Amino acid sequence: MRYISICLTISCCLLLCLEKVSAEDGSFLRKQVHPISVEIWNRPSPKGKVSDDMKYMLRQNNKYTLNKWSREIKRFQEQTGEYFDFGGKTEHFIRPVSHHIFTLALCLKLHVYDSAVTHVSEEKASEFVIKLIRSVAYRYKSNIGEEGWGDQWQSALWASQIAEGAWFIWNELSASDQELVCRMMVHEADRFLNYKVPYYRDITGKILSKGDTKAEENAWNSNILTIATAMMPEHNHYDGWMRKNIELQLSAYAMPEDVEKTTVIDSVQLNKILKGSNMNSDGTVINHNIMHPDYMSAFMHNAINVWIYELAGKKVLQSSLYNGDIVYHALTERLFNGRTMYQKTPDGKASPLIYFPEGNDWGGQRQANYWLMDIMASLFGWDRGSSVKAIEWATARNKEMISMLDRDTTGQYYQDIKEDKFPSREEWFGSHIAWGYLGWWLHN
Repeated sequence: MRYISICLTISCCLLLCLEKVSAEDGSFLRKQVHPISVEIWNRPSPKGKVSDDMKYMLRQNNKYTLNKWSREIKRFQEQTGEYFDFGGKTEHFIRPVSHHIFTLALCLKLHVYDSAVTHVSEEKASEFVIKLIRSVAYRYKSNIGEEGWGDQWQSALWASQIAEGAWFIWNELSASDQELVCRMMVHEADRFLNYKVPYYRDITGKILSKGDTKAEENAWNSNILTIATAMMPEHNHYDGWMRKNIELQLSAYAMPEDVEKTTVIDSVQLNKILKGSNMNSDGTVINHNIMHPDYMSAFMHNAINVWIYELAGKKVLQSSLYNGDIVYHALTERLFNGRTMYQKTPDGKASPLIYFPEGNDWGGQRQANYWLMDIMASLFGWDRGSSVKAIEWATARNKEMISMLDRDTTGQYYQDIKEDKFPSREEWFGSHIAWGYLGWWLHN
C-alpha cells in the first residue's frame, strides 16, 4: 500500500510539473500573443496643462490603490498565499480589481507613476500589479473550475480590463501568468461566438426591454472581443470574434433609422446586421426607466476599442465610432426642457454641471465619464460646429475633479456615498482617467 501511495504521489507531481512546463515552454495560448510593439511605447509623453492635470489625477489614484485600497480596505498584506483572495466572485469583488490593474499597469508603462506621490517604490508597485493580475486570472473559472468567477452578465468587461493591463506589461509576466490570462480572455471571448445580440427595440419599433437599453451592455461586451483580436490575431476563433465584435459595436448605439440603411461599415451592411436599435433618434438612451445621460456617455466603451487597435497596429474599426458624434451632440447641444445636458455658465462658457432631464439615480458628482467623452470628442472631432469645444468642457471638469481629489490626502476621490452610489466608484474614476490619458498620449 505504501508503494502504491508513493507511486501516486510521484505521478501527481509529474502531472503538475508537466502542466507548469506546458505553460512555460510556450506550447499553449501565450505563444499566440502579439505583444505591443516597442516602437509604440517609445513615443514621447504629451505636454501642457491638460496632460499635467491627467497625470496629477492618475498619481493620486495610484496612491489610493497602493495604500488605502490595498492595505486598509482589502488588507492584502495579511494574506500569505501565492494568490490573493478577493473574497468573492461577483461584480463588486472582481470589477474593482480589474480597474486597478488597468490603471496602475498603464501608469507604470507610460511613466506616469510617481513614487514620491504614492510613497511606494516603482518596483513594489510593479510587483503588486503583477500579483493582482496573476491572482484574478488564476481565480477565473477556466483556470480553477466552476468555483471561479466568469460567464457572468458583466464579466467580459472585467476580463477585458485585466487582459489589457496584462498586455501593457506582458514581458514582465511569467509564462505561467501569461497562460492564466490567455485562458481567461479566450474563455470570455468564446462566450460571444454564437451570442444573440440584445436590443431595446426590434426593427418594427416594438420595445423589447422596457426601461433598459442594451447600449452599454453591448458596448462593454465588445471590449473582450477587441482585446482578444488585438492580442491573438492568429487564433482560430479570430474571424468569429471579429464578426461579433463589429455586430456588438454597431448595435450598441444604433438608432431606429439605422435598421433601414444600406450603408456598409467594416464590410457589413447595416440593414443586414442590425436586428433592432438601442438608442433613440435624438441621441438619447433609456435606462433605469429614465432618459439617462450616464448611459449616453457609456458610448465610451465602443470608442476605447480604437485605442486598443492602435496599440496593436491594427486598422481601426469604423463601428467603434459609429454614432458617437450624435451622442455627443445630444449631450452638448440638444435642448431638453429648454436646457442642454452639459450646462454652461451664465456667460456661455463650459461648466462641470450636468442637467438630468428625468432625474439622476447614481449621484450628482460624476465627472469622469463625461470628461472621457469630452476627450474623445476632441480627439475624434465630434465637437465640430459645437458652440463650446470639447476641450473646454474637459478643462472645466479637470478643475472640478482635482478640487474633489484635493479634499483628501489619501488619493480618495469621493467623500460621501451621495456623490456617487456606485460601489466601485473610486476604481471607476481611475480607469476613466487612465483611458483618457491613453487616448491623449496616442494622439498628441
